[in-house]
Amino acid sequence: MTDTVIRGQLFDYSRYRGHFAAVSEEAVAWSWPDIAAELASTQHGERGTFTLSKDGAAAGCEILPGMAVNVQVVQAGASTRPHAHAWWHLFVVQSGSGTAYLGPDRDPVRLASRDLLLVPAWCEHAFHCDPDDTLILFSASNLPQQTRLGNQIASEPIGEPSRTGHHS
Repeated sequence: MTDTVIRGQLFDYSRYRGHFAAVSEEAVAWSWPDIAAELASTQHGERGTFTLSKDGAAAGCEILPGMAVNVQVVQAGASTRPHAHAWWHLFVVQSGSGTAYLGPDRDPVRLASRDLLLVPAWCEHAFHCDPDDTLILFSASNLPQQTRLGNQIASEPIGEPSRTGHHS
């Protein structure tokens, strides 16, 4: 055998089930003042600014099994480029307003504070923020699950974003 292949082992099923019964999750809270302060002092990427983490580590970003929550900021008057991928998003508009463009025809959907938007896997999507305010989106997704399944396939625009008011 090579170093890249290991020999699998067998494990007693009742002990396996018992292992999961003993797992207990801890409650985690993120305060809005802490999030807002970080948003005010951070560069904003086209696809997201930061991801909530239980412990400050990448592994802690999977806050529920198979799921993560990202924070995305679209600056006033700015747009993101259309893209699609193998994972879904559930967007919650924290503040601001704008338009989501969905599907191959880029159907417009108006968004305002406290709105929810479900974007299924492979649904092309982009955002445009109204000129008066910053659009702050919380995005739950199953990216950790898809990664575990070996499926990070995405259709992304080529090249750097044009000058639309967001930062790379």
